[in-house]
Amino acid sequence: MKQFFCAYWPTLIVVAVILYATLLPDPMPVDDMSLFPNADKLIHAIMFGGLAGAVAFDYSRCHGRIRPPRMVMIAAAVGAALAGGLIELLQDAMGMGRGAEWADFAADSLGALVAYFAAPPAIVKVLRIK
Repeated sequence: MKQFFCAYWPTLIVVAVILYATLLPDPMPVDDMSLFPNADKLIHAIMFGGLAGAVAFDYSRCHGRIRPPRMVMIAAAVGAALAGGLIELLQDAMGMGRGAEWADFAADSLGALVAYFAAPPAIVKVLRIK
């Protein structure tokens, strides 16, 4: 278990941030954010794309691979999208004033899909720097 935490700590940080941002009643009051309309959808895409990318990066780093295998990228993207859907259901079930939104789930899935294509070349660049 210790080896897992040492190996996948970047992914675990991303998971902690996502859980904090999505499952607390109001982690960042809307009054504090004067962005553009539907900025939360972009944030959803970044969070879950980041999750898929972090999983792929950690896998590659821990298994001595410069490029994550296609099956790892598929699993990371599908897992991130499913996590987004599960969080939407949890938000609705928890009755804390945050409901499930199909648009949020779509943004989560789109972010994971973008990571499927964007993460491998980025990981190659980062791991070749060493």
